Amino acid sequence: MKKVILMEALAVLVLAGIMVLLLYRKTPADVPLQDVNLALTENYALTGMEPAGDMRMKRAFSLNASDFTEYLYYAPDNTMSVNEILIIKCPDESQASNIRSAFESRLQVQKKNFDGYGTDQTALLEHARYGSDGLYSWFMVGPEADSWLKTAKAVWEVQK
Repeated sequence: MKKVILMEALAVLVLAGIMVLLLYRKTPADVPLQDVNLALTENYALTGMEPAGDMRMKRAFSLNASDFTEYLYYAPDNTMSVNEILIIKCPDESQASNIRSAFESRLQVQKKNFDGYGTDQTALLEHARYGSDGLYSWFMVGPEADSWLKTAKAVWEVQK
């Protein structure tokens, strides 16, 4: 009888511990984009891009920086580059579909711009990565877009 009570008490303590860990873990919404930026710049050269601000994002994506909690944007550094990283943190998940539409529009415009003469750029655009996870949305075009996305997600996972 005492063994059963002891086992039940132990099981309750283990479950309580798991619940506490689940309550205090960080979600992607808690990860500042500065951490993602640091991981990207430490691990990749990010060639063909340069840090960009509100106006460049507005011009390229028709998105207003003031609508978001924060963002990280690396724009093409010249007219022949399509390399680009945009990660946006939204105040709520309801903006994800509008952002996705902006990403798709940007991709179509870029494909049209390089159609017929920018075969290397068109190939990169065909392998663009964009999507969302909770409050975060991302758009990545470049030779290492898959790796950039894995790195960003790894930052989110480590900090959970």
